[in-house]
Amino acid sequence: MCGRFTSTASPEELMRKFGVTILQNLRPRWNVAPSQQALVIVRDELQNEAVTAQWGLPPASAKHSFLINARAETVQEKPTFRDAFHHRRCLVVASGWYEWSAPKTPWHVQLGDGGVMAFAGLRYGQKDQQRFVIMTTNADAGLADIHHRAPLVLAPDGYDAWIGGNAATSASLLRPAPANWFNWYRVGPDVGKVTHDHPALATPLTDDELRGKSAPQGDLFA
Repeated sequence: MCGRFTSTASPEELMRKFGVTILQNLRPRWNVAPSQQALVIVRDELQNEAVTAQWGLPPASAKHSFLINARAETVQEKPTFRDAFHHRRCLVVASGWYEWSAPKTPWHVQLGDGGVMAFAGLRYGQKDQQRFVIMTTNADAGLADIHHRAPLVLAPDGYDAWIGGNAATSASLLRPAPANWFNWYRVGPDVGKVTHDHPALATPLTDDELRGKSAPQGDLFA
């Protein structure tokens, strides 16, 4: 499951990491939420391009929910995702993500070096009005103590294969990222408010703050 993430890399870091040209100013994002715009990397005429897209697909009816994630285990079977998986894959630029082990018990997960990462994503819509969803897998090892699902974080050597390869090649990347790629720590509950977007959201709680809060209560999410 992935319901909030951070995206704080500078344009210079993104250009080095993904081989794209970024001319606009980018403000750090500390609490990207569904329905908001975020930066994704797409393959356009053999070149990588950075574009903004809206996170999530509107529900098909009142009986359905807003779709923000696609499960790696079923992406090639579900009609909603199958065509996008074959033809419209993207990289979702992130610096980390938030996960809740229980209500009001959020964590921030980031790479061990704190650097930029890429979630595997699927894109929809026209070039000037694109949407995306984030691929998820089972969480590996210790990450599963927070939540049993995690975004599909790609290794850098898989970036080109995901956005430029064929479906068979991309299918080989549908596997959980090793937990030892990451570190994670408790953060405050203010990240749960979509109107909040500032660096303190991803700041680790102090020992005193942790002693004043209850311990994680296990996975309460489906």
